[in-house]
Amino acid sequence: MRKLFLFATTIGMLSSCAPMVQEMQTHQVAVQETILDYSESSAHLLDASNNFLVLPIIANLEVSNKKIIHVEKDAFAEVKVNRSTIANIAEYKRTAIGRAALAYNADVIVNTDVDVKTEDGRFVITVTGYPANYKNFRNATTKDIDLVKEANEAQVSVFTTVDDTVKVEVNK
Repeated sequence: MRKLFLFATTIGMLSSCAPMVQEMQTHQVAVQETILDYSESSAHLLDASNNFLVLPIIANLEVSNKKIIHVEKDAFAEVKVNRSTIANIAEYKRTAIGRAALAYNADVIVNTDVDVKTEDGRFVITVTGYPANYKNFRNATTKDIDLVKEANEAQVSVFTTVDDTVKVEVNK
């Protein structure tokens, strides 16, 4: 009789554990892993120190005469417009300019205009300007350094003509 009672108790305990085990298995199936994508690009200027001397380097800036219009939505698809995201608008503008430069294989965008609007509660940032690339890197000569000093002292005007040609005017 004692063995029968012990056997019945053991069966009862095991059968009451079965739903608990099944419930735990169901809970584990419901847990999902979140996957995040992250990408970043950056560049740093060389900081001169007293350990070495950096010779001045100069380059030409080759500016396209074709004005581009780049509309950036994808970078901000997950960003909802609210007070805190509007506070970060300068960062979003830099992102849009950087993505425009990448899209047009440019080092910089010259004469850049940035237009920020919202569409369906998301940011839409339009970048217009002229893609440009640095070319012909070389050690600066005395003549180059004098030209840079002169340009810094002068008033420089950059404007676009009717036929989308970029003109630079130096006024002394």
